[in-house]
Amino acid sequence: MFGSLGSQERINLARAKMTRVLDHFLYLLELHANNAHVVYSPLLSSQISQSFAANAFNVLQRSMHQFEIVRLCALWDSADIDKENILTVIELINDPSIIDTLADETRSQRANESSALLNPSVEPMLNAAERDALRRSELAFADEEAERARTELRLAIDDARSFLASPQLASIMNIRDRHLAHSLESTRREKYGPIAPMKYGDETAALELSIPIVERLYCWVNGKSFSIENARQIDEQNASSLWRGCKFDPNMD
Repeated sequence: MFGSLGSQERINLARAKMTRVLDHFLYLLELHANNAHVVYSPLLSSQISQSFAANAFNVLQRSMHQFEIVRLCALWDSADIDKENILTVIELINDPSIIDTLADETRSQRANESSALLNPSVEPMLNAAERDALRRSELAFADEEAERARTELRLAIDDARSFLASPQLASIMNIRDRHLAHSLESTRREKYGPIAPMKYGDETAALELSIPIVERLYCWVNGKSFSIENARQIDEQNASSLWRGCKFDPNMD
């Protein structure tokens, strides 16, 4: 798909798209944190009796749940030069020479991160030996990180392709295509055989599976680490602060 592009052009494009993929994924985490209270918790629904308000609350639940599914599917949509998603990044880097280049860049980056000696010797010869040993240790670590980059990039590619072929993702994408993005009697996917209906919670499992893939791609393509778990904790705290503060009057009708 991207064979006409040069290696460095593919890497630069992958980095730009991976930055946007992380942004999209962080927004998906925010949606999920809010849906944990609105869709999956009785925190709000238990306050609303059978009433006109219950009908409106059902619409709120469905819309929030469905939009999370839409954004999750966008993250796993097919690869295309104009798309900002996981599979586009995968296709851009899925070449042995590109993976080698990214590994070499990791090695160079780590090798240039010099450490200071702790309690260096004041004797010149010992001091020189200490610095030489430290430098050899830094270069060895750089080699290890380069090999780790190769391993984790290949693992991210394999895991992404495995999930792409899974019945679980097919179910999620099918409900997006048939009922959320369009109103179809049947999808092209269904013409090749029956698709199991999506179950509540499938989007959570897909989100969890996506986390290590996104983290590995961002780390080794962009050369930066990012803790999705830290972002998730902030999202959960924000959502909890909002929804636990919401009180509905059971006699509002």
